[in-house]
Amino acid sequence: MTTMAQQTAATAGLSAAVDEVADVELSRLGEDELLSMLREVERSRRRLEAYEARLIAELDERNLPGKYLMRSAAALLAGVLNLPAAEAVVRVRHARHLGRRVTVTGERLAPLLPATAAARAAGSITGQHVSVIIRTIDKLPSTLPVAQITAAEEFLVEQAEQFGATTLTRIAQRLLDTLNPDGTLTEESYQRRRRFLSLTPAGDGMHRLTADLDTETAALAATVLHSLAAPQPSENGDRDERTSGQRMHDAFRSVLKLALRAGRLPRSGGVPATVLITMTADQFDSRTGLASTSFGQRMSVDQALRIADQASIAWIVHNSVGGIVNYGTTQRLATGSQTLALIARDKGCAFPGCTSPPEWTEKHHVVPWSKGGRTDLDNLCLLCDWHHDRINTGGWTITMRNGLPWFTPPTWLDPQQQPRINHRIQRE
Repeated sequence: MTTMAQQTAATAGLSAAVDEVADVELSRLGEDELLSMLREVERSRRRLEAYEARLIAELDERNLPGKYLMRSAAALLAGVLNLPAAEAVVRVRHARHLGRRVTVTGERLAPLLPATAAARAAGSITGQHVSVIIRTIDKLPSTLPVAQITAAEEFLVEQAEQFGATTLTRIAQRLLDTLNPDGTLTEESYQRRRRFLSLTPAGDGMHRLTADLDTETAALAATVLHSLAAPQPSENGDRDERTSGQRMHDAFRSVLKLALRAGRLPRSGGVPATVLITMTADQFDSRTGLASTSFGQRMSVDQALRIADQASIAWIVHNSVGGIVNYGTTQRLATGSQTLALIARDKGCAFPGCTSPPEWTEKHHVVPWSKGGRTDLDNLCLLCDWHHDRINTGGWTITMRNGLPWFTPPTWLDPQQQPRINHRIQRE
């Protein structure tokens, strides 16, 4: 058994070896020597990554995440090594496939992918190779004989030692086509095993959504998103300047807003699912700075207050030391009876010419709620997500006449600025 003194000496020796390599004067090396050193450094780096996988597997096996109140091994890894969440997830996934396993009786078992683990320990393949091999083996039908799966892994390792990860991906796909000519990879058990979705911050306020959807979910997503992602020409006929990707993004946001408005989401922390936004008193008064959500996303205070009159959005204002000085309550939201009355009156988005049905609309305060606008029928109208986002920036204004919303266009569209109303609302 390795003692603490031996472990300390080994770690110190590793650090000293790195220092020694770093002290080599590269300018004195010949070209062959330079290439030789580059290859050896790469091999050593890969071997260290393989050893790190063993360390991760060990801490996972000992349930260190639970001991340190972390939700998962990836969360512990991200915190200890200051890694992005996605990178931590990949390393844990590699460790679980390549690390040694222990049964409940303490018996040591070989890794799930022994050939891959051996090649990784020898430094002959990269982490990208490992990811390709894991994905490919996971896609193989569970009905294949164990010997055939073992042979497939060994074949992929041989190819990984000769080709880069991109080429290996193409080789792996041909292997899958060979072992699975009838397309049984689409079986439900495989899809259930491989389904995945993650939302990770990109560091600039944006977030990256990554997903592997099963057939049913993909069909639902395609149907709903494509129906909402159609181009929206402007009032004067100009084409929608959004790219197809931007339209799909906006459609996805509309779906999420609909889910919040429906009020059918599971309760969280004793209250209905709610987007919680916090800001300081100074920010609330000046309408400047950045507010924060309970998940850590940042947005401008102006944007936060603009969306704060929607269902399932709550806001909290605190002082400089964190004390609560003001908060939003559900009184700002239209009641069920008011919503039914709005639907009966507007029949969907009230913007002139828009045909979006009531299900895809939000309640809009004509006089903004953040500026004292009342949540009364004569200060509310229904707007779809598209028009709600743009009504305050496109030069349009809304006025209520005889209890109906009229929209005055900007001068560039109509120099006379004749107010307009949606034909569904106008009474004969």
